[in-house]
Amino acid sequence: MPIDDLRARQRQSLTKAEHSSLWLRLSEEMSMLQDHFHQLQALHGRYCHGTVATLPDGWTDIVGEFLGAMDDVGDLVDAVSLRFERSADGARAFAFPEMSRWHPEQMNSLRIAQRNLLHASRETCEACGKGNAKPVSVGERAFFLCQEHTAEVESKLAALTEAMDERAQFREEMASILPPTTALLLPMTEYNTGIMRKAMLDIKAIVEAQGLAGHVTVTKVIESEGQLFLTVRSGHKMDPVTQFEISDIVKHAEWESDQAHLQSGKEGFENDA
Repeated sequence: MPIDDLRARQRQSLTKAEHSSLWLRLSEEMSMLQDHFHQLQALHGRYCHGTVATLPDGWTDIVGEFLGAMDDVGDLVDAVSLRFERSADGARAFAFPEMSRWHPEQMNSLRIAQRNLLHASRETCEACGKGNAKPVSVGERAFFLCQEHTAEVESKLAALTEAMDERAQFREEMASILPPTTALLLPMTEYNTGIMRKAMLDIKAIVEAQGLAGHVTVTKVIESEGQLFLTVRSGHKMDPVTQFEISDIVKHAEWESDQAHLQSGKEGFENDA
C-alpha cells in the first residue's frame, strides 16, 4: 500500500476515534441533571422509569409533557411499563402494555404521545432545551442543538481537525528519524505530548548535526497508562558518545513523563478530596 494511502487511512481511523470520544464527552455534559430527574419522578412516579435519566437535560420538559400525557390516558399503572431511549432520530418511548387491558382510544393516545415526543425532541436542543434545534453531526452520530450550541460543537470539531493537521505536520518534520511507514503520531496526554516532542526534536538535532540521517530511527513512540515510552534504534555509524547522548535524552524524557504522571495522579486525588 502506498505511504500516502496508509497515512490517509490512519488519519481517518484516528479522526473517527477522536469524534467518538468527543461525542461521548458531550453526551455526558448534556446528560439529565439529577434534580430534574427527581422532579419528574415526583410528578410522574408511576411512569418515570430510570431510563429517563439517560436522556439529555435539554429534553426534560418534553419528557415531562409526554409523562403528563400518559397520566391523561388513564390509570394504567398495573398495565404499562415504559422505557426511554435517545436514538439517532430523537427521543423514543417504548410502552409494553397488556393489550387486553387497553381501550382502542388509549392505544391511539399513546401513539400520539410517542409521536409528539419524537418530533419535539428533533426540534429541542439537547443542551439547553431551546427550540428550532437542528441535527449536528459528530462523526457517525449527531446531536439536536440550537444555534448557540451548534457553534460550540462546530468549534470543538474544528479544533480537532486543527490538532490533527498539526500532528501531521510534526510527523513530516520528524520524517528523518521515523520509519517511512509511520503515519500520524498517536494522541497523548498534554504533558506527554510536550515531553515527546522535545525529546524527538533533540534527537533530530543530533542526527542532523552529525549527518546520521538514516542511521537513527525512533521505532516506538507510545503512551501506556499515562506514561511515555520511546525506543531508538541506531546504526553502526553512531559512535558510543552519541549513542549515550541519545539514550540519555530518551531516559530523561521517560523520567519526566513518570514524574508528570505521578503529579497528575496526586492532583486528581486532591481534587477528589
